[in-house]
Amino acid sequence: MLTHPTHERLITLGLTGMAKAFEEQPRSPDLDAPSFEERVDG
Repeated sequence: MLTHPTHERLITLGLTGMAKAFEEQPRSPDLDAPSFEERVDG
């Protein structure tokens, strides 16, 4: 999944909190698997 378009789309939809969490996910050391995208789509 492309990060930038996803982040922009979340903001466009008014989901700023989710957009912020989306940005922070890769920096979170305790989230090895599944990825944020997998958790959202799951």
